[in-house]
Amino acid sequence: MTKILVAEDDKLISNSLCDALTTEGFDATPAYDGEEAVAKAKELIPDLVLLDIMMPKLDGISVLWELKADPSTAHVPVVVSTNIGDVETISKIIEAGAVDYLLKSDQSVDDIIQKVKDVLNRTVKLG
Repeated sequence: MTKILVAEDDKLISNSLCDALTTEGFDATPAYDGEEAVAKAKELIPDLVLLDIMMPKLDGISVLWELKADPSTAHVPVVVSTNIGDVETISKIIEAGAVDYLLKSDQSVDDIIQKVKDVLNRTVKLG
């Protein structure tokens, strides 16, 4: 079963995403802060990480740098979800190694699930 780590500090959003991913046949695991996201990613080695930028303890960009620096998680595709859409933030996200990003305010849960599927299809074909 495809494992997705949902790193999102808003529990309502996290639960909605995990429920929807589970309904679609994924094994979805939540992480509610940046430190927990890094620990769970290293423990689970997920097939994809859906990563919020604004999180307590460790922000999403720092999480992304840590995941990409560790050989056990460097290959894991990361899709960043954020409400910050300025060019500087998006540049940092891409520079840190995200394969894609989405603006949460512009996406429904179904849109986010479709993005996860698209990235998985893309990375499986390329990887």
